[in-house]
Amino acid sequence: MISQSGRQALAAMQLLAQHNGRRFLTVRQVSQRIGASPHTLARIVLRLTAAGLTDTLRGPGGGVRLAKAAQQITLLEVVEAVDGPRVFERCLVGFGPCNEAHPCPLHLLWFPCRQQLRQLLAEMTLEDLLHPHASRKPSTTSPSEK
Repeated sequence: MISQSGRQALAAMQLLAQHNGRRFLTVRQVSQRIGASPHTLARIVLRLTAAGLTDTLRGPGGGVRLAKAAQQITLLEVVEAVDGPRVFERCLVGFGPCNEAHPCPLHLLWFPCRQQLRQLLAEMTLEDLLHPHASRKPSTTSPSEK
């Protein structure tokens, strides 16, 4: 469901957050650390910058950094910046759109799971990725109750 580019975007943003988001890192530095090609990462950074999640600076001392604090950027924002706002409408098994009008064979089982995953990503920030074992109480409210 989340594309390889989406996963690479999350890894890149986590790395930028580890550097407090203040220091510019080159695309090459980030791509080497996360195992992505510089070309692929450059395309991802363009999308993240267009979404207001990263800042870029050309020239010596330039690169990419977070546009705002890690605790202000949700994982959902990162995924949607790269994979698009309809990322959770894709069919789990690849049959195209998966919605009430065009349900796939797994739609009834998959729909609640994808809603929960979307909610989880909306609640988690880059800061949470930096401290994965910090006590964090997951939401007990289902997305349909909000």
